[in-house]
Amino acid sequence: MNAEDNGFEDAKLNSTGQQAIRDMVRALPDESVSMTWRSSLNEQLLVLAAKQQKKRRILWFARPAAGLSLAMGLALVLMFMPSAHQTVKAPDRGIESAILSDHRSSALLNEVSSAGLNLTEVTTEANTSDPDDGQWSAADVESL
Repeated sequence: MNAEDNGFEDAKLNSTGQQAIRDMVRALPDESVSMTWRSSLNEQLLVLAAKQQKKRRILWFARPAAGLSLAMGLALVLMFMPSAHQTVKAPDRGIESAILSDHRSSALLNEVSSAGLNLTEVTTEANTSDPDDGQWSAADVESL
């Protein structure tokens, strides 16, 4: 603080408004507080302190319990809630689809070959040569 600030504050304290307030406060009678009033104030403060202490004890247990229950709830939600993005699975060629595919191809081969032909006669590898190419002789044809 410098000297100018001290002079300014002194001027404020010596103003007429401040002088009037000072005179009113000095004119108030000096009263001592009665012992009954002090006693009742102490009793009220003790009751209030007991309530505050009880509240602190309850909160000392309730806050951690609330935190644990919130954490448990969040863990359960995260464990059992399906994820927002679903992974796309490739079609599974399991045993069922393999059996169904084999059955369909078997049924198709049975329809194509009919009852008299077997599987090796239907495939292209087995029929590479023409049966009329000279494997047969005239005697063979007559015997039939």
